[in-house]
Amino acid sequence: MYSGGTAAGAAATVPAGRAGRQTVLAERQTVLAEAARLADLARHGAGRLLVITGSSGIGRSALLDAVAAPEVSWGMTVRRAACAPDESGHPHAVARQLSGPGPEFGPDQDGRAPWELLRETAVRRPLLLLVDDVQHADRESADWLRQLARRLHRLPVLLVVTERRDPGPTDLLPPFGAGLPATVLQSRRLAPLSRAGSAELLAGRLGRPVSESLAEECHRATGGLPLLLTALTCPESRPLGAALGPVPTGAFREAVGHWLAGVGEPAATTARTMAELSGTRTGTVTLADLVAAQLAPPVRPYQPYGPAVPDHAGGAGHPELPDHSGWLPDWVQSLRALGLLLPGPADALPEFAHPWLPAALLAGWSDQRRAELHRSAATLLYGRGEPDGVVAEQLMRTEVCGAEWAADVLIGTARQAQREGGREYAVRLLRRALREPLSQCRRGTVLVELGCLEVTLGPPESVNGTRHLAEAVRLHQSDEAVFEAANALGVALAGRGETAAALDVLEDLAERFADRADLAHAVHAATALIASHDGDSWIQVVEGVRRIEARSATGVAPAAYGLLTEFDATSGRLSAAEVSRRVVELTAQPQDSFSASYLTASAATLAQWADRLDLADRLVAEGLTAHRGAKLHPAYQCLLSVRAESRVMRGQFTLLLQELAAASDQRGVLSLGNAHLTSQAVIALAETGHPVQARQLVAAGFEDSPPSGPSSWEMNELVYARGLLHLADGRVTEALADLLDCGRRQLERQVLSPIVTPWRSAAADCHLLLGQVGPAAELAAEELRLARVWDTPRTVGRALRVHGAATGGRQGLATVQEAVQLLRADGLDVELIPALTTLGRLLGGSGQRAAAREALREAVSRAERIGAVRLRGVAADLLLASGAKPDRQRQTGAGALTAGEQRVCRLAVEGNSNPEIAELLHLALRTVETHLTNSFRKLGIRRRAELAGVLEAPEG
Repeated sequence: MYSGGTAAGAAATVPAGRAGRQTVLAERQTVLAEAARLADLARHGAGRLLVITGSSGIGRSALLDAVAAPEVSWGMTVRRAACAPDESGHPHAVARQLSGPGPEFGPDQDGRAPWELLRETAVRRPLLLLVDDVQHADRESADWLRQLARRLHRLPVLLVVTERRDPGPTDLLPPFGAGLPATVLQSRRLAPLSRAGSAELLAGRLGRPVSESLAEECHRATGGLPLLLTALTCPESRPLGAALGPVPTGAFREAVGHWLAGVGEPAATTARTMAELSGTRTGTVTLADLVAAQLAPPVRPYQPYGPAVPDHAGGAGHPELPDHSGWLPDWVQSLRALGLLLPGPADALPEFAHPWLPAALLAGWSDQRRAELHRSAATLLYGRGEPDGVVAEQLMRTEVCGAEWAADVLIGTARQAQREGGREYAVRLLRRALREPLSQCRRGTVLVELGCLEVTLGPPESVNGTRHLAEAVRLHQSDEAVFEAANALGVALAGRGETAAALDVLEDLAERFADRADLAHAVHAATALIASHDGDSWIQVVEGVRRIEARSATGVAPAAYGLLTEFDATSGRLSAAEVSRRVVELTAQPQDSFSASYLTASAATLAQWADRLDLADRLVAEGLTAHRGAKLHPAYQCLLSVRAESRVMRGQFTLLLQELAAASDQRGVLSLGNAHLTSQAVIALAETGHPVQARQLVAAGFEDSPPSGPSSWEMNELVYARGLLHLADGRVTEALADLLDCGRRQLERQVLSPIVTPWRSAAADCHLLLGQVGPAAELAAEELRLARVWDTPRTVGRALRVHGAATGGRQGLATVQEAVQLLRADGLDVELIPALTTLGRLLGGSGQRAAAREALREAVSRAERIGAVRLRGVAADLLLASGAKPDRQRQTGAGALTAGEQRVCRLAVEGNSNPEIAELLHLALRTVETHLTNSFRKLGIRRRAELAGVLEAPEG
């Protein structure tokens, strides 16, 4: 604890300071002792001049209070004067204050010089003359005081003068004592209080000791300036209660204002500029540049000991020099020496060490004044060629800039932020850009871009997004711009579950573009894609397109034909070979610019389903590169979905997650804004051994999904992904419920083929795990029938695997062997690994243990190569059960757990007992106990309670 002491350095207490409480002096005893020594000389007829200098707020006036106190003034007659700027134009104002009763020490009277009058007064009793803030003295009084100083050695007078000398403007001016004889002049400069001195002052003012932490806090906030420390002890300044409170108000802010008034306008503006822009990177723009821009036009030089002089334009001049470059570094360095500023990079403005002071500094600035600073900073930064992002940070703190370049900077920065995943910041930038003067066309373009971003952020921002898109539709004039805005609006409405409203928007477009075939065809394609958000609407649109096809001699537009092909493919009416032929035919035809994106998206989707993944990749790359419109364009979103699903089909799970993370913002893949991407991300996370993240993502997907009815294709995708996740977690019953629900939803949309959401094979796996062979065989047979219609190795091989597993025996083994041969020939590892695992299980069951191990080892190897942690774990479990030696490369850590061990551990973390786990997973209780024992050993833990902390921990 700090406390006041009784030694020579202890705090002195004198009556009545400015705050209305006793004045406490700390670390000023040496100055008082020097004044006492000089007073003794003066009483013996050898007068002296003591000049006490110091910066604003250092306690010069408080020290004069102490000297003037009756118990301190050494029996001398005290005369005191206080100089002020508003009196600097009144001749002899200071001399008159010092005169007291009787003749004035000002103008000559009775032919006698003023100093003679003073000598006659001093002979009767020695005089103690105190002059505060002599830098503000009028010229006549300053000359009289200097004359007096030159004669003091013959007078019983002690003249004590305080002078403000702040590092900065005033230090460039001659001091009061310049040129006076050293025989009479003594100077003392007051330093800020040390930490111990600050504690002394606080304890003396509060009448109680203060804690070391509180003393340190106050010292950091004030730099040891007694003016500010004293203000902190006033009742309305709250930080000195039992606990540190909020930023001080009342007396502290008033004291900071008084301090700023003392240092002068340029220095005050500098301090406030640093407070407002604290830590801002400004590149080549310096603090002096920012201050000069605010203080322009320049004023005439400061005239010492006289009134401020108006500048040439007639405005009132500041009593400081206009060249800020000379004094400003010294002023900033003085703040740094006080500990008020933190060290920082050279290209950034200094940052205050404590929040109280900048808050009080800015309390005197209006919002308009602060906005003007940011506008000035933005203009300087832009003129110096600093990056747009740096300029935009300043523009964001203004209501409007008005410069022609401001909107360009904000929009460009928003696009850069979007590329880097900062969608929320991009939204704020675009909203700010709308406050700048924009042409009608430009405003509409920004509204579309903003609306699309807001929609991807989900509720509640999506509401603002649809409003902005609707405004853009009304604002745009050209057909092309209206089409783009309306297209995005339709997707936004459909994403909110308002498919009927979206189709109404497109119906209005169709009427507007009835005479333009290119736009009419694009509207038809957009209508079909948007209608797919709702099952009934999708089927109605398809039937309408078929009627048009039947009536037209030339058929429908290529984009519409592609969508019809998609419908026929998913309904099980076409083979992959026929679809591939149509894709080649469609992509060979020249297309208008509006329909091309729809056709590319449709062709890419069909090529992916047909396992023409290289062709699908090429089409996706071309489509994404060529896209220049809104990100909510249905074709653009479709291309993103195709790319994501292609990654999953290839087993490129890690690459997909990296791409999605790069496209998302700081919240991660949870903010993808595309339900299909979310579904693919859930599958990738489950396969790579991140079930906790997958569960969080799927939950967020359902939370953000639109209330668009049971036939929404987004809901189908999410339900399917959740079913697979439940299956990976060992929640077989929940997985089966989701997969059968997905199947019901797809059948309502007339989606029969297993080329999308192959729910039958996954549901059959669940039935088999539950021991329900009959339902599994029925689902497997139906999937195999539909797969042979489509006739690609992936769909047929997957169906053969499940059908063989459900059939069992020799026939089942032969069927699975056929699946392995088919899938191995095409290098389809994602489907081949489960086929090899099933083959290993069936071979082991038939007594062919060596062959079973060979198949399972291949499955483990292939799974490791593509990073399929879940698939590897399933195969590794079976391999160990077959009697193979365990893998010595990964014996410890979460990555060493087999799939069975992971499932058991996760259920244990969720609070299930061993018997409950055994029932959920249809395992023997002994097996559950063995899994937990092995898991504890691998994870290096001893208790069940430690599982949660290590199960998802990253490996070193």
